[in-house]
Amino acid sequence: MSNSPIPGVHGIVLAGAYPGGPCSLDDLAPRPLLPVAQQPLITYALRWMGDGGLQRVTICANSAARAVRASIDRSTHGLHVDYLEDWSPRGAAGCIRDAGTRTEAQTFLVADGTAIPVVDIHKLLETHRASQAAITVVAAPDPAGRLRPTGVYVFDRWTFHFIPEEGFYDIKEKLVPRLYAAGETVVTHFAREMAPRVVNVDSFLALNQWAIERAVSHRSPADGFEPAGSALVHVSAHVDQGARLLGPAIVGPGASIGAGATLVGPVSIGEATSVGEGAVVSRSVVCRGAAIGAGAFVDRSMLGDDTRVGSRNVVVSTVRANPRRGGTRGAQARKVQRALWDPLVAALRPPVTHEH
Repeated sequence: MSNSPIPGVHGIVLAGAYPGGPCSLDDLAPRPLLPVAQQPLITYALRWMGDGGLQRVTICANSAARAVRASIDRSTHGLHVDYLEDWSPRGAAGCIRDAGTRTEAQTFLVADGTAIPVVDIHKLLETHRASQAAITVVAAPDPAGRLRPTGVYVFDRWTFHFIPEEGFYDIKEKLVPRLYAAGETVVTHFAREMAPRVVNVDSFLALNQWAIERAVSHRSPADGFEPAGSALVHVSAHVDQGARLLGPAIVGPGASIGAGATLVGPVSIGEATSVGEGAVVSRSVVCRGAAIGAGAFVDRSMLGDDTRVGSRNVVVSTVRANPRRGGTRGAQARKVQRALWDPLVAALRPPVTHEH
């Protein structure tokens, strides 16, 4: 449920720069559009802003702009969404300036499109206004206890005077030092936890685990899903009575889970995907239209749209894209000896019986 509208505050979602450099996930989709609990990752930042009371948001992207625009409705989560396609490398600060100067807003709430913000918006804005800062940086402790930026900021409009109109301009390396040198105030707002973020395959799978567990426990996924024990199953999906759903799982629209198949959560089975008889899928994300053959074993993997896993094949710690959908360049294809995984497969796979 949305809070009361916040006047004078414009949202900016940065969707054109990916922290941590390239990874095999980039062969599947622009990182802000990777499916997290069967929703594009960027929609979590949009929902956070909409629920916090913002009414207008600009998504800043470069090569991903058209794909993002095609996937995101202009009125998503009660927001009016605009787009900024900036094909020259501008850096985070440059993109924020370019987007902000197109509006009349005085305050800008900024979020990384590859993370899920978790900080309270109203408390954040209160901190920013009370300090009269040029920028407020949201930081939280990482798993090692070190304080790290979370990818969420608040900018005041007058900060744009410190950002050049052209060229690459970063927040941490260029803008913040310039503000300090000019005697301006930069404030840190402390959050209790890091914003989950995608930087590599491991963090993507961990983020899905976080989101799947949250979706199942809150019973508030997209329309058409119903709880089934520890899983959420779309009403149009078919789950055979002999299949087992262990741990948090999401089974998407039109998906089919065959007899004797086992899903070990956290796992996401995408729209129109089929999991064959006796197959095991654990701790993985399977996208739209994929097909997993009978007796196959898939663990800690990401399978892109329309990918295929043959019967009794073993796929472990792999990112796989359909070659006909744009390339497997850079995708991981680790070969695994079947003998290593046979004991685990046998333990998870129940005996299959057929009625005559």
